[in-house]
Amino acid sequence: MIKLDSKYSTTAEYLSLFCMIALTVVAIFNKTVSVFYIIYLFWWDEFLKTVFDTLRYWFKKDLIENVSGFTSNTRGRMFFLLIYIVFIVVFFGLMLDWGNLDLVGSNFQTFFFRNALFNFTLLGLFLRELYIYRSQDQIIKAHTVFSTGIITLHVSIILGILGWALVTLKFTSLKPYATLFAVTPFLLFKIFFEMAEIRANDRLRKNNKY
Repeated sequence: MIKLDSKYSTTAEYLSLFCMIALTVVAIFNKTVSVFYIIYLFWWDEFLKTVFDTLRYWFKKDLIENVSGFTSNTRGRMFFLLIYIVFIVVFFGLMLDWGNLDLVGSNFQTFFFRNALFNFTLLGLFLRELYIYRSQDQIIKAHTVFSTGIITLHVSIILGILGWALVTLKFTSLKPYATLFAVTPFLLFKIFFEMAEIRANDRLRKNNKY
């Protein structure tokens, strides 16, 4: 397996983040995005990271700093993510848009991978994780249940509920823009936390070269 310099993994992370934000903005302008769309995308981002952490445990165990802690973190993340997906689908996919059958239908098109922009974004996330996995040759630490990505997902779910309730119940005149008001903070939080995680990963790669 070809070993690559850590800067290339960092570049891949930045490129993936840029593509995800760019495609999401395009989806917003095309009016194909919803609160479910963005939170479901964040969920997949964390799910893919957890899946690749599992692959690291199976095939790169010699690089793992603390095997027992790594396993515990990975299982904990997967447990939370499996609970979250049920809540995300039921609440954000159905209940939140119950009065708008077109939007509910769009949510389920996204859920069943029939939304081209969502699929392209998801492919970019997958390629990022695959690239990092294949080029990784430094000491490995697992993503935890308190990682920036999980925190972003927590905050997105809470703000999604509050933002939707505020716009639809308090400021009814802004209801046509409810999705835009709800999605924009998510993207800003995602950019902030992801860039912080990318910088932390870059420092880890440089300081713990195997």
